[in-house]
Amino acid sequence: MPVADVSDAELIAAFTGRDESALSQLYDRYTRAAHGVALGVLGHPGEAEEVVQDCFLKVWERPGLFDPQRASFAAFFMTMVRNRSLDTLRKRRNTLLNTRSLEDEEGVLLPIADERTGPQGHTELLELGRSLADALERLSATHRETVTRAVYRGQSREEISLEMNVPVGTVKSRLKYALDKLKNHMKGGDWE
Repeated sequence: MPVADVSDAELIAAFTGRDESALSQLYDRYTRAAHGVALGVLGHPGEAEEVVQDCFLKVWERPGLFDPQRASFAAFFMTMVRNRSLDTLRKRRNTLLNTRSLEDEEGVLLPIADERTGPQGHTELLELGRSLADALERLSATHRETVTRAVYRGQSREEISLEMNVPVGTVKSRLKYALDKLKNHMKGGDWE
């Protein structure tokens, strides 16, 4: 069966038989988007890469965590990556609490330089960042704000609902629509 015809759920099921090619296929499908989510939260390429690898390892070791009846693998995995990224960010903030501010005067997270990134890696990350920024700009202002609040600020749907003065269901719909658009764009698909 061609790789594109194998569903995410089938690949996860193959994990129980320790099929490493299934892990490789799933990794190829989602690593770029997952890295973009982690990098957006953390602003640090090395930490983002580590978070993504940790999340793939967790799914590999415990494939039962994914329930195809509850969500698509993409939604499940991006949520896992986002949550792990936020945990990493909180740990970093706690460690650096009294040494320096991680945010500028407007509360925007400052980037942290990674001296280990070579010129090619830096160029690739810049291109990934530009692609994600371009995709975010294509969203409507309300969709962009909803995604920014959820992904970059780590706000819950309820918090977003209160601050944007819309029902929680509207927040959920906006997030699903926007994240589907972003995922498709990052995979190289058409915007429409």
